Formats: sequence, structure tokens, C-alpha cells
Amino acid sequence: MASWDRCSPSRLAARREVAVRAQVVDWIGPFSPFWRERFSALGRTPRQVASVSSLERLPAVGERDVCPDGDPAGAAALVLQTQERGYALHAEGPALRRALWRRAVSRRSYRDLIEAETRPTSYVYAGQALRFPVASTRSDLDIVARVGARLWKVLGLRRSDVVVSALRADATALVSGLSLAALGAGSPMFVPGEDVEALLDTLRIAEPTVLVVPATGGAALLRRLAGAGAAVASLTTVLVAGPPNEQERVEIDEVLGSALGSRALTLAVHVPDGHRLVWGECRDSAGRTGLHTYPDLELVDLVDPETGEFSEDERPGEVVVTQLGMRGSALLRWRTGDLASYVDERPCPGCRRTVPRVVELRGSALVPELALRTGLRPVDLRAVASALSGRPDVSDWRVVLGSSARDGSEEFLVHVLPPPQEVPADVAVAVTRDLRMATGLLPSQVIVAADGSLPSGEGLSPRLLVDP
Repeated sequence: MASWDRCSPSRLAARREVAVRAQVVDWIGPFSPFWRERFSALGRTPRQVASVSSLERLPAVGERDVCPDGDPAGAAALVLQTQERGYALHAEGPALRRALWRRAVSRRSYRDLIEAETRPTSYVYAGQALRFPVASTRSDLDIVARVGARLWKVLGLRRSDVVVSALRADATALVSGLSLAALGAGSPMFVPGEDVEALLDTLRIAEPTVLVVPATGGAALLRRLAGAGAAVASLTTVLVAGPPNEQERVEIDEVLGSALGSRALTLAVHVPDGHRLVWGECRDSAGRTGLHTYPDLELVDLVDPETGEFSEDERPGEVVVTQLGMRGSALLRWRTGDLASYVDERPCPGCRRTVPRVVELRGSALVPELALRTGLRPVDLRAVASALSGRPDVSDWRVVLGSSARDGSEEFLVHVLPPPQEVPADVAVAVTRDLRMATGLLPSQVIVAADGSLPSGEGLSPRLLVDP
């Protein structure tokens, strides 16, 4: 059988169809409370969406769909709730035969095997407008570790590489994924965190070849290390977790070269929000061909950032992920909040791997954190678009993110165009109320377009604008 990263398009398509059917029909359909309810509301059965093409037409969901009242407890409905009888009905053939053999020997051993496949044992936090736990089973963690070994090959790393992480030791999928990746690849990893003194001690003792830094603040951290005389002569790779935007990447490269005198290659690593698998840029292309994904374990595509639905437009879209083979929290058509220009299905020009690559990704672009007058707050633009679209009292709308001319604080402005028969003041009040319910946040101002015109310009989408 062809390797995961060398499959022909036809073989990859066949493997994906089998994986999608197993995930939707045998696991998500019968065992996810959220998806049982959602399939019923959409008037579909799991079998009707159990192919790659039909899955693409399924409306994507995000954290506000799962937790509409803002209570993170709603995320429990994503976790597959499997029991012994259900496992026997839906498990794959080899796994079921192994379980039944265990049951013939010892019922306790049988239960232990099922728990290893289905019982959540580990949690990381996700969410951008609200935080919620994502559950993993032991088998899920095995998958993340095995994918980590693949990631090492994409990054051009080896077992002999020594990794030091300067990321905060938070319970996030990225921190957990990199730790499991090092474990799966057999590489030593030190996690002193972002404290400069602890980093300096670790760099001196470990002589690392790989340093992990955050995209935001990564250049400043490297400057502090340079000022303190950090020992980085052994470095060959700097992994930037974020991923970085172009300015952040340039700044990190400049500090590495000028302040630290290092020729280490900078490569991005990233876990989309809610997901658990770490994507990375390949060493052979020096990171220029996008983030490499794992086609046998996930489906990645783009949707309209305003509606969350499939779109054939060529403009940038929101990245949505479907996990395959995972048994904890079931993420199907999950909206990540990331924007990307496109998903390239062609072989990578650098490493020649036949895996989809997410190109020009902007992390959390649809849930920006704004310094509003009320403080630093994330604004979920997807929830804003959902609250404004399809309203009978609003013919058209625009959202503008910009800076106040009065005090320089960031603003979240909503422009609405009501039909002629509507009272403008009533529309403004209703829109403000609904936006607060949808996002947990009041807009800086709701502006009714009295002259019938709405703002225009560059933005994240035609109606989500950014004021330069």
C-alpha cells in the first residue's frame, strides 16, 4: 500500500471515501448527541452525508452552534458516547474481532479494550470567542503521536534533533501536539516555557537543534535571548507556532540573522482551532508551499466566511476541518476561524508529497482580538454575519473594523441598510440586541445608512471590511 504522503489521486480518493463513511455512519451518526440532533434538523441521515462530495454540501458549524448560549458545557454533546453494545455494532472488523477475542478470554479485558478506543482520557482547550474542552481518547492520542512522527519528516527533523519549546505551557492542542510529536518521533524535548532565565539555562544545557517560538512576540523573545547571550550555535530550525504573518516571519528571520548570528531555517507549525493534528511547512521548499495536511486522517476545505457554506468563489475562504478516525470530540465540517487563499491538491513542488496544502493561511482572522474601549475582546465575525444575514429588517449590511479618530482605540462598527418601510431607530435597536445575543458583545456603533449607501473597500470578505 502506498505511503500516506505518496498516494495517487485515485487511491487517495478511495481511501477517503472509506474513512468518511466509517466516521459518519459508524461513529458520529450513532454516538454524537450534537450530530444526531443536527442531522435530524437538516432532514438528513448519516448515510446521506457519508461521502466526500455530499459532506462538502453540509453547512459548517463552529463553537457558537455547539454552545449557542455561551456555556462551554454544550461542547459535551460533541463527544462520542459509546457503550459496549454500540461498539460491537459499529466497530471496524479487525478491532471488533480483537475485542471479541478479548471478551472470550476475559470480560474485563474486553471492557478495557473498548475504553481505550472510546473513553475520553485527555482534554485540551479550544475556542476563540469562548473556551471549551476538546476530548481525546487514548486511541486519539496514539493518532496524534503517529502524526507527529510524520510531521518530523515534513519538517526535515530526525530522532537526533533536540527540541526546546518557548511556548507557554497552556493546555492547548498545539502544545500537546508538539509534545506528542516529539514522543512519536523519538526526539528529546525540553519545555521551559517563555521565561527567559529558564530558557537560557535550558539552551546552555541541552544544546538544542530546534527552538519553538510563538508567532506573536517571537521576535521580541529572540531579541531578549540575544541580549542575554543565549547559546544558539547548535540551532538548525526555528519552529514558529501561529502561524506567522509575513511581517512576523520577516522580523524573526532578521533577529535570527543579525542579533543571534544563526542560519537556522524558519518553518511554521499550526493547529487549527478545535483540531488536534499539527500541520507544518516542508523543509524542502523552505516553507514556501503552505502547510501540509494529512489526507487519510482529515478533510480540509474552504467555505464562505460569512455563511459557512460551500462556495465556488476564488476569494479566500474559511478553513473547515473534518477529523477522520478520532473517537473523542467529533469535529465534522468544523469552522476554524482561519482564512486561507486556497487548498492546493497538487504534489508539493518542494518535497513532492501528494498531500493537500493550505496556502497563505491567516490564523484566527475571523475572530480578531480588538482593543475596544471596553477592553481587549475577541469579536467573532462569523456570529456577526449570521446575526445580520437573512433579516427581514435589513436589506444589506457591512461590518468595519478600524481605529477611532478620537482616541485611537479599535472599533467594531456595523452599517445596516433597512428596507424603506422600516423605522431606522427600531432597526438599530433590534440589530444591537441580536448582535449581543449572538456574540456576547455590543458593537461600538450601529449605523443606519440614511442615504442608502454602505462602505466599501478591502476586507476579509465582501461585507467584512478592515479600515486601513
